[in-house]
Amino acid sequence: MAPAVPGFTVVTGGSPASDALTLALAAAWVLLPGALVLAAAGVRRVPVLLGAAPATSIGVSTVVATLTGLSGTRFTWWGVLAATAVLALLVAAVRGRGREPFETGRTPRGPAIAAGVLVLAAGATACELFRRGLGALATPTQEHDALTHTLVAARVLRAGDAAPWRGQALDVVTGVPAQYYPNGLHQWAALVAGTGDVSVVSGLNATSVLVLALVQPLGLLALAARTLPRAWLPAGGVAAVASALAYQPLQAMHHDSGALPNAAAIAFAPGVVALLLPPPSTPARAVGGLVPALALACAGAVTVHPSAALTVGGGVLGWFVLDAVVGRRSPWRGTWFAGLAGAGALVAALVGTALARAAATGGGSSSRFVRDVDPQSLPDALHRVLTLPLQGGIDPAATREQWWLAVPVLLGVLLAGRRAGAAALTWLVWTAIAVAYLVDLRGPGLDLVWDSAWNSYYRVVAHGSPWAWLLAGVAVVRLADLLTGPLPARVAPRGAPLLAGALGLALLAGAGSDVLPTEVRALRERYADPAYQRVDADDAAAARFLAEHVRPGQRVLNSGNDGSTYAYVLEGVPVLATTAVPTAPLPDLRTLLKRFRDLPTDPEVQDLVRRHDVAWVVVDADAPGLPLRPADAAFFGVPGYSVPPGLVDLDAVAGLRRVFTSGTVGVWQVTGP
Repeated sequence: MAPAVPGFTVVTGGSPASDALTLALAAAWVLLPGALVLAAAGVRRVPVLLGAAPATSIGVSTVVATLTGLSGTRFTWWGVLAATAVLALLVAAVRGRGREPFETGRTPRGPAIAAGVLVLAAGATACELFRRGLGALATPTQEHDALTHTLVAARVLRAGDAAPWRGQALDVVTGVPAQYYPNGLHQWAALVAGTGDVSVVSGLNATSVLVLALVQPLGLLALAARTLPRAWLPAGGVAAVASALAYQPLQAMHHDSGALPNAAAIAFAPGVVALLLPPPSTPARAVGGLVPALALACAGAVTVHPSAALTVGGGVLGWFVLDAVVGRRSPWRGTWFAGLAGAGALVAALVGTALARAAATGGGSSSRFVRDVDPQSLPDALHRVLTLPLQGGIDPAATREQWWLAVPVLLGVLLAGRRAGAAALTWLVWTAIAVAYLVDLRGPGLDLVWDSAWNSYYRVVAHGSPWAWLLAGVAVVRLADLLTGPLPARVAPRGAPLLAGALGLALLAGAGSDVLPTEVRALRERYADPAYQRVDADDAAAARFLAEHVRPGQRVLNSGNDGSTYAYVLEGVPVLATTAVPTAPLPDLRTLLKRFRDLPTDPEVQDLVRRHDVAWVVVDADAPGLPLRPADAAFFGVPGYSVPPGLVDLDAVAGLRRVFTSGTVGVWQVTGP
């Protein structure tokens, strides 16, 4: 990756060569542990092995995170390696000499080559997209939620605490209070940063790149391998191409809300679905050996984000039922469902406590959020769902429709036939659910979907995205079959996959020339050439100053709405504020950010400063405006702020001395009273 373009953004280190090594290391961490466990379970079919490996790898790290969290020990890279070896041996022992649970017949060379070329092209496209949008892996995003993402990953690395049920430590020094946060992606980022000697920013951005460039393409290839005829394997490659180009949902989540874990869960889901679908024959011994691997893959996906349970569970259940309706083969095999039940019990034991705590705090409840799309009429809803507009901050009026993707998806539905009928019907079910959201239907089952999606349309419709991309691949493969049909019988079977690959590359070139500039702009607005600023070189300079002057036990008062949180991310500085607005579990911090200017005359503020040993204050006067929720607005006495009321104009406050200035960032030392 090339260095970032000049501007007021900041690059935290690295070079093009080190970025390439970081990506390679990140790929190894997300592929090798899971692949070793799956291979020990008897999975030999390469697309399934590679597609399900990422979620399984996160499952392995989740086991380590849980055990170290319970025992009070550190989460480390060597612990994950040791767990990989132990889990692989246990899985192999359970499996014994049971045979391969998935069919292993040889895939024809032509379809395999075409699919492989398309997957590589999709990955290269995604890498180039991020290279142009980020500039360098060490370029932090300015997005609001990125404050949380980087802090969670940094604390996993610095404190060695990766327990999912306390994934977000609101106080990064003591770890208390802490709350559940889906930190599977952050475990991965911490492993990359810890073993690659790079910043947490680089580690987290490397995972963002590979979620789109590696995890998602391999998962879609695995989904095609498990749901379509072998000769149609290029459909998985075309699906990978479509997913790399599609603005919704992954690129939109980077641009509009920073919902990186939710976006990543969509990318992990296809590989897990592929692993969970029933094979043609299920000898009990083979299924028994696969149960732990199934559990690890499911737990890993859920640890990335709980919404994966709905994406994966809904996809698997829908495919089971609809494949039976199509009648190609009956999936109702007792041994397989017994295996899934056993895997579910293991998943509940591993991540159930964390999810229960998340549910208890109301995370994901739609009652706390307004709809992001107003209710629409049925015709308008159908038009929006089927034409796939960009939407979001890049297309707020939803007028830029992605016809290049919408047409192949609809064509795939028409050409699916019996062999891809279950995939088409599964997509239709998710499409109906998305339409139900747009027309504001209500009901117990639907409300669960809305709640899990934070009452957001783009998160609701994202559940069906993998099936949409797969149908685009089906359309290309079926067109190739139809176009080569008139050829001699000995030529057509070889020509069809080559033509499918050529059509997939044509789709990449044609659609890419239209959509990639917009997607590059969307990324640049948050990374290389940001539309607004939270963290820049001035924040980094202040972080270095504080790292040199803060003594053990002292704390730094800061605003979580600016770049000061990166003082902890980059230098380990013990800042107090870790969220843009301090939450209710931090009453002392809320009081300080509201009334710190009253330090010379307010005994309560003085007591809090002494109690928390607040010796330093850092403020960036140039921070984005932040609208407050009604309860927070009532507490702070303002409808919104860029700098909290208690940290405004600190030069006029007695008992503070400005000791450092860099641009709009100032550092004050508390000298009295």
